[in-house]
Amino acid sequence: MSSPGSALRAVIATAAFFMACGLGAVIALMIRERDRTQDTLLPTLSYEELTGSLFTPPAGDIFRAPQVRMLQVPDFPGAMAIWGSTGRDRRGHVWFGFSASGAGGSARLYEFDPVNETWRDHGSVVDQLRALGSHRPGEGQVKIHSRIVSAVDGMLYFSSFDEEGEKQDGSALPKWGGHLWRIDPASGKWRHIKAVPESLVAVSAVGRHVYALGYWGHVLYQYDTLNGAIRRKEIGSIPGHASRNLISDARGHVFVPRTRLEANGAATAALVELDADLREIAATPLDAYFGQGAVADNHGITGLTYIRDGRILFLTARGHLYALDAPDPKAPRNPVKVRSLGWLHPKGEAYAAALFSLGDSTKVAGISTQANGYEWAVADIRTGVSVPFPLDTKSLTSVLLYGSVTRDNAGRAYAVGWHGIARGKGPLVLQITP
Repeated sequence: MSSPGSALRAVIATAAFFMACGLGAVIALMIRERDRTQDTLLPTLSYEELTGSLFTPPAGDIFRAPQVRMLQVPDFPGAMAIWGSTGRDRRGHVWFGFSASGAGGSARLYEFDPVNETWRDHGSVVDQLRALGSHRPGEGQVKIHSRIVSAVDGMLYFSSFDEEGEKQDGSALPKWGGHLWRIDPASGKWRHIKAVPESLVAVSAVGRHVYALGYWGHVLYQYDTLNGAIRRKEIGSIPGHASRNLISDARGHVFVPRTRLEANGAATAALVELDADLREIAATPLDAYFGQGAVADNHGITGLTYIRDGRILFLTARGHLYALDAPDPKAPRNPVKVRSLGWLHPKGEAYAAALFSLGDSTKVAGISTQANGYEWAVADIRTGVSVPFPLDTKSLTSVLLYGSVTRDNAGRAYAVGWHGIARGKGPLVLQITP
């Protein structure tokens, strides 16, 4: 049973969400609850801080081609890509998970200070396992694939995994499995949370609860930052398929795709909503999740972003935009409505793996893959109008881009991935000024 203080902290974390949406009655109730306790309270956070977002609008006209700058990134043996693994701390520093290649290799964690334009190396996953005495001979952890997310405790959470021995048809897990981690952004000290047999491909946190998604089978892990409890639940997925993201909100609810092969051979998907007790409360079909390609090649939810009014927007790999409504303040435990907003790009279906809020509650931008290269599509979700602009990839070769949510305090967005270099592929960071 949780303590009264723990329960109160959970209420306060949820309240920050409603505060951002202007729901004064809920805040008044929480203040009364706070006044009845002598417990020490966690700091009240803004919705921006809870979600790792920035809601400051860009300067000038957003309906224009963005300015793009390629950052000079750190290098290490085997460094290959950044698989959408970005995040920000409350100082506005931007964090990146650099993935590696090669059996026994290791991903590394880096921090970037956008003001001073300096990088700080926070070490490798394998080195951390060795320091813990938990490293197994030959073990690799080549990927930090998840976003790097901040929970209510101010710590940053992310996951790592290895691919050695896994089978793409979903019949075998990787030999070395995955790990859930956190790091204190002030001290740089890592803490190991959990080792699991699955590859932990995605992490989400908004408030008290941290969620991680593992494949195969879309296995969900929940970590409670207040009491350390860890729970596991299998949501279900077609063998060989793994969504690259899951979504959570300030109530502690989590949204995970469940995929199935129907009797007629058709692949279907539904977005399952679970509450903070991991009880399933809704499942909404996602008609634009699977297309004509192979199920194993589909990346599921590829991009997401939080917007000022409390809605959450997300992209499927086909480039279709969906919205999760803000919770009803009169019934915050109820499931939220999932709405289809149409294609991100005005030409229709196209692979898209990056989505960013542009500050207000109506406009977002995403990166769409087109025949002539990448395009920056600015969408007004109120009118349904989307306008694409060329995205300057600096004449780089073999470019692959990912990224969501992360903007620095100057409003610049960060898209990441890889590009062709002399040794094959290397990590890429593009700093984008809308």
